[in-house]
Amino acid sequence: MEAAVREAAGDEARIEGVTLDLASLESVRSFSTRLKGLASFRKLQQDGLDVLVNNAGVMAIPEERRTEDGFERQVGTNYLGHFALTASLLPLLRRSGRPFRVVNVSSAANNGVDRAGLEKFSADATLDPQPYSQWGNYCASKAMNILYSKELQRRFDAAGVEASAVSLHPGAVATDLGRYLLGGSDATSTKDALASASPFVVGALKLLSGVVLPVDEGANTQVFLASSENLAADGGLYFDKMRPAAPNPATEDADLAARLWSKAVQLTGADYGDL
Repeated sequence: MEAAVREAAGDEARIEGVTLDLASLESVRSFSTRLKGLASFRKLQQDGLDVLVNNAGVMAIPEERRTEDGFERQVGTNYLGHFALTASLLPLLRRSGRPFRVVNVSSAANNGVDRAGLEKFSADATLDPQPYSQWGNYCASKAMNILYSKELQRRFDAAGVEASAVSLHPGAVATDLGRYLLGGSDATSTKDALASASPFVVGALKLLSGVVLPVDEGANTQVFLASSENLAADGGLYFDKMRPAAPNPATEDADLAARLWSKAVQLTGADYGDL
């Protein structure tokens, strides 16, 4: 990854990393503090952040697994983890007074859950209605990413904050996201899962390779949104292939978005200040 960034940005680019586990609220809460260990932190503290891209995620875990805090792992990572992370970095995003943007990576899978299904999640004390569904929970978490973006934008607008929250579908991309489909609930990487996959599975994947995007192309919409000349524009919109698109109609429900926000605050303890 570092080599790819340097190739694109030149040898003068400064690249620093801090470990983050979105399945652990302790890791999320301590992240902003651990940023102080970066060589560039003083400049970051002075200038603030312009863009936050919430890009991590897990998909279609066959058997129910839990985060460190006891949440179902797909909703806990894809929605609650990013919700808490954004809150912790909001002071840095707002510091400069310039327009900023929060980019939430969703998926076309947001269409795989209906309004009634999302209502069941929002009504459950821990966003964990039973029985667990491998794909149902993933689709719900991706719809929550969009609902979160819309509610965050509503709060930006109400508070007079010059910023945007947007969401997107990146496409089918050749990452480790599909590792659980190949290696089961405890798979650690696609590479390791492929090593033990049957010849049939390997052959099927080769056939699909023509429609799966390489990582650099799969990042196009994220980069497009992160590099916009006007980071306060297009708030609340959902994008696909670098253009606004129509998500699941259920994600237009402002009341549902507000209820999911309140539930996420209760579960994570995230503090959004005056928003």
